Amino acid sequence: MAFGGAISLAVLVAAACVFPAHGITRVDDYQQLPLLLIAVFGFWGFVLFVASLAVACLGATLEIALEQAYLVAQGFGWNWGENRKPRDDPGFSLFYTCALAISAIPIAAGADPLKLTVFSMALTAMSLPLTVVPFLSLMNDESYVGSHRNGAFSNAVVIAIVALSFVLAIVALPLQILGGN
Repeated sequence: MAFGGAISLAVLVAAACVFPAHGITRVDDYQQLPLLLIAVFGFWGFVLFVASLAVACLGATLEIALEQAYLVAQGFGWNWGENRKPRDDPGFSLFYTCALAISAIPIAAGADPLKLTVFSMALTAMSLPLTVVPFLSLMNDESYVGSHRNGAFSNAVVIAIVALSFVLAIVALPLQILGGN
C-alpha cells in the first residue's frame, strides 16, 4: 500500500507541475493524462502511458475474475487455489476462464476501458462484505486458529473494517453511476 500511495502522490505532484505549464487547468478526460509523461519522455512517454493503462485495466480484469472464481468455488465447496493445476480444480479453473472470456465482451463492444475499470472497482467494493464478514467469526474460532484467537483490540479493528466494507458496498455503485461521467 505504501508503494501505491507513493506512486499516487508522485502522479499528483507531476500533474501539478506539468499541466499548468501546458495551459491545462482542468482535467476532464483521461486522454489528457499522457501529457504528464510526454512532457518528460517525448513519444516514449505516450508509449509508457498506454502500457500503464493497459496494465491497470488487465490487473483489474484479472482481480475481478479471480475474486469471482474464488467466491464461487468456496460457495460450492470446490477445490480451488492459484497454485493448483486445472485438472486438480476443474470447476474453479473453468469458472475463472469463463469470467475472463466474458470480461472481454464489453471491450470488444467498444466500452471505455477506464470507465469499465472504475466500474469494476465499484463492484469489487460491493463484494467486500462477502469476503470480510466471515473473518470476524473465523478469527475467534479456536478450532481454526487455536490459541491465536483475536483479542478485544483485534476484534474492534475487524468490526471497524466490516463496518467500512458495508459503507463502501452501499455507496460505491450509486456514486459510480450518479457521480461519474
